[in-house]
Amino acid sequence: MRRRRQGFTLIELLVVIAIIAVLIALLLPAVQSAREAARRAQCVNNLKQIGLSLHNYHDTWGRFPMGSVQVDTPNGAYRRPFLASLLPFLEQTNLFNSYNYDLSFQQDANITTRAAIVNVFSCPSDEQQTFINNSGSVSDVKGSYGVNWGQGTYGDQIKPSPFGLNYGATFAEILDGTTNTFLMAELIQAPHPLGQPVDVIDRRGRIWSDQPSSHQISTRFGPNSSAGDYGACWDRPDIGAPCIRNIGQGNTHYIASRGRHPGGVNVLFGDGSTRFLKNSIDLNAWRALSSRAGGEVISGDQF
Repeated sequence: MRRRRQGFTLIELLVVIAIIAVLIALLLPAVQSAREAARRAQCVNNLKQIGLSLHNYHDTWGRFPMGSVQVDTPNGAYRRPFLASLLPFLEQTNLFNSYNYDLSFQQDANITTRAAIVNVFSCPSDEQQTFINNSGSVSDVKGSYGVNWGQGTYGDQIKPSPFGLNYGATFAEILDGTTNTFLMAELIQAPHPLGQPVDVIDRRGRIWSDQPSSHQISTRFGPNSSAGDYGACWDRPDIGAPCIRNIGQGNTHYIASRGRHPGGVNVLFGDGSTRFLKNSIDLNAWRALSSRAGGEVISGDQF
């Protein structure tokens, strides 16, 4: 009597493998979607923490921190970025103590502080980048969030926003209402230009700098616009960071809000709330949300 053969035939094995492959193909997008949802939730939490720190700053000093500080002194220009003012309110005591507020941010005495990643300023969907210039003598880590700099350029906001050069608004000056005015939004940390020497720069995402086209968000174009940013940047449409390069004429620079989340960007409003605004938001509504005293009427269905 012949013994019955055990095991799978080759055809059966191939069928099982095909079924497993189909199941993996079906599950992978769901897994990736779940991971992105978790990253987006962390990004929202980051902005809420930053919003809390901004409100605490306002409670202490009676106004929001200046978008950046530039003051002429007998010893030269004194320069301080927005982030440096906020450190004590972000529970960054060690960084606050290490930063020399008597010197400009780019001085060697502040290089250790500039090299420190402030986690709450890094969206997990973004890729951490470091800015390097002057043959490597100037370097600082980048971040994923920038301040509302109005509807126009670095030198001309068109309508005043909550932040500017040597200016941070009070709640009383946000006449459009804190629920209708955003404070901060997402940025892409632009990588160093591919194949270019160290002195060819892309400033976008520089949170330790006061320079134009670093972290000053303009609503000239909508979120994740295909229109290029204008300034000290490098054209990277392949990663959603188009650019029209101009390393001079800083007052004419502008950069849009950009993020790694599909379909839009996370935005922090003056009342401390966060919202996900779609790329398709009406441009006039987007611009109206950036003015603090423009008098625009915005309906909820516009954003």
